Amino acid sequence: MSRNAWRFALTIVSLAALATTGWSLYAVARHYDAPEIIAVAVFLVFDGIAYACLHLASEASAAGRSAFGARLTAVGMAGVSVYLNRFHAELIDGGTPAFLLFAIPTVGLLLLSELSWAGPRADARAARTEQPYRLPAFGGWAWALAPRLAGKTVKARAVHHIEHGPPLPPEPTPATPARHTATEVLRRRFAEMDPADAIRIAHDAHPDTPPAELASLLVTYGVIVDAVQVALVLGNRSAHITLERDDTDDAPDDADDAPQVNPLAITKKQAVLDAVDALGPRGFTSADIVDRVKRINRLTVKPGYVRTVLSREKPGKPDGEARPMEGGFL
Repeated sequence: MSRNAWRFALTIVSLAALATTGWSLYAVARHYDAPEIIAVAVFLVFDGIAYACLHLASEASAAGRSAFGARLTAVGMAGVSVYLNRFHAELIDGGTPAFLLFAIPTVGLLLLSELSWAGPRADARAARTEQPYRLPAFGGWAWALAPRLAGKTVKARAVHHIEHGPPLPPEPTPATPARHTATEVLRRRFAEMDPADAIRIAHDAHPDTPPAELASLLVTYGVIVDAVQVALVLGNRSAHITLERDDTDDAPDDADDAPQVNPLAITKKQAVLDAVDALGPRGFTSADIVDRVKRINRLTVKPGYVRTVLSREKPGKPDGEARPMEGGFL
């Protein structure tokens, strides 16, 4: 039942109880020739004060104060109201049934109010770490078979509660740290990672593994990919070419003439002069120079350009003498 439905039901019961007992007290007041307005005020005073005292008792309990005075006042006002209901039953010769009819609504309303406010009071006590004494639940068979022993046990526990206070709650045992395998930890890491990054990490660890086997390995760690996806991710990686230089004695004589990458740009003229110096004193033609410049420097020159450069520069031998090409500038 929702809280609004409970409040609505309590309101209906309260109005019905006040109307029943109020009519009884009104009849008693009119029996003594009290004015009508005074007769109405009579039942409002008795039942209203009792109901208000129960509310004050609930607030006192929630605030940690003693509610004994408010409860005692509520019981006193309810007792006077019940006595007047009994007197009304005698006036109309209704006997015990009439007395119960007039008095029980008031008693029931007060008891219902007390029970409805018990929950908030208990919550307030729990918030203050207070633990009131509670009767042990032995069960009906225990009370029926051993009533004296059950009574002595209840009394002994009550005395212990008064003298020593409520028992302290057991200290919580430290929780054992959960153990996780490396696979479980890696699963959580890969779950937060981009699948493409996971593929690259796996490929770096196993560079020679085919895409199908790499995909199967990633699936075991919770990365659901297939061979095609692995191949697509790895296909975007730039290719790395490793060049191994052969420095052994078996290398061919022209191994030093292999194309080299020159970080600085070189002019055609300088390339021609470098070719002449590289060819040395052996005989060469302009076609040899053209071929070497194209092969080494990746530049295209014509034989006529070579003859022009050589005629202008007159490159000399190491001893400073002229070094003509074999057959002239052909």
